[in-house]
Amino acid sequence: MIFFSHFTHPTQALRTAVLVTTLSFAVDVFAVPPLPANPSPLIPGAMVSGSVAPGPITPAPVAPIAVTPAGALDLQATAALPAVADATVKSILFNPYGEADGLRLANDVIVKFPPHRSQALLAAVKPGQHVRILGHAETPAIVKADAIINVTTGNIVVDQPPANNLPLLPPHLRAQSLQPLQVEGKVDLILNGPRGEVDGVILDNQSIVHFPPESLSVPLRPGLRIAVAGLGTKTANGVSLEAIRMGSSAATMQPLYAPAAPACQPAAVTGQC
Repeated sequence: MIFFSHFTHPTQALRTAVLVTTLSFAVDVFAVPPLPANPSPLIPGAMVSGSVAPGPITPAPVAPIAVTPAGALDLQATAALPAVADATVKSILFNPYGEADGLRLANDVIVKFPPHRSQALLAAVKPGQHVRILGHAETPAIVKADAIINVTTGNIVVDQPPANNLPLLPPHLRAQSLQPLQVEGKVDLILNGPRGEVDGVILDNQSIVHFPPESLSVPLRPGLRIAVAGLGTKTANGVSLEAIRMGSSAATMQPLYAPAAPACQPAAVTGQC
């Protein structure tokens, strides 16, 4: 059996939105019974041993890239540019909103790319095609792409601001599009954050599961069978979700988040909680 500890302060915008706008809905859908009060709640910012609070990462500068007027890459002009990764694409990665936000290469290197460029990435790259990645490495197995060169087709996709510099929807509004999902399978690949912390997995059925690294009390390993319930998106490309409950099977899943605190009831005389 796998046990997971409560986590009360998720650090990512999606996890905050999930807790604030949809956690109670998901609990009803999945019929999670009320949890007893945690006698030893984690203090704000507390993490499991070995974890480090993520800090800002400064992207490395990218050399100029020659692109034809049609948007195709001038391969000869860019052949000398240094690449941080060079391999065949194994699969496209998606976030819980269903947006493409990276690649998994054949050598299991993970390429991160901004999700607001999802459509451009899907149009420029397909599994089985050879790509060169310009950018910088966060870890030996994770690279942040500033540009993805499709050597097979000669096309390129570049990290750039959203069209017309329009702001993105805030997380609590974007979360309204998420749906309750449940997946089960064996861990195929463990996903890590920039400090090496485990923050997700890809299952053998290509489902992508995201979760806060502080929620794990027992390490995951490839081949381990898990069941997950959470909020996310199911598309023709597969399932991607933010975990709310996890376990070794559907029957043993446990919540990753502590229940929301009850609403404040001010005292009748003082008017204070």
